Amino acid sequence: MRRAPWLAPTVTLVAIVAIWEIGVRLSEVPAFLLPAPSAVGASLVDNWALLMGHAGVTIVETLIGFALSAVVGIALAVVIVMWPLVGAAIFPIVVASQVIPKVAIAPLMVVWIGTGMTTSALIAFVMAFFPVVVNATLGMKSVQDSSVDLMRSMGSSQWQVFRYLRFPSALPHIMTGLQLAIAFAIVGAIVGEFVGSDSGLGYLLIVTQGNLRTDLLFADLVVLTAMGLLLYYAVELIGKFMLRNRS
Repeated sequence: MRRAPWLAPTVTLVAIVAIWEIGVRLSEVPAFLLPAPSAVGASLVDNWALLMGHAGVTIVETLIGFALSAVVGIALAVVIVMWPLVGAAIFPIVVASQVIPKVAIAPLMVVWIGTGMTTSALIAFVMAFFPVVVNATLGMKSVQDSSVDLMRSMGSSQWQVFRYLRFPSALPHIMTGLQLAIAFAIVGAIVGEFVGSDSGLGYLLIVTQGNLRTDLLFADLVVLTAMGLLLYYAVELIGKFMLRNRS
């Protein structure tokens, strides 16, 4: 009998939560160090409106950064593939931009731009666009030269080769890059909220840590995790739909 793919992770999660609850109750660990899952659940319910308000801010920042990374990343990949000389000059700069720790860039963005949603969205973009560029470039370059030569021999222009051959062939790679990008965009938004925001789940993490509201901190992490999974699988679902239509 075929098992549902979600069964094993669900059983594992339930077991971890049960062990956690029993362990905290038996050891009598102070709540500000490690709250029981039941306390986290109660905090999640009691502060639902607060958490959803901050989650809305983080989602908007994440989606803005993700959208920018998709547009800029795919555009850069097109330039790199279609104009190799320009690509040879651009790609090392793209790689170098990823070597610099984003936590170090975040305070500079606060100085240059100020605090707020714009800064967090830009940090999300900076973190997310690299996997899009790399995967889109790899996908477009994976087309066999013989296929390109065949289309050119039939009178196809460079644009037609790109539209009907390179881009459709690169779609699986692009969707993989976008799935990575949405995960990185969430991290970037949180980093931005750490250093320069007065709202969002990242900001709430800092506040709850300072107030020793560990139960609310864990509730924040639960919402953040659920949001990340939802966005990741939404991108995956869109990718499957696009690939199915391409076929």
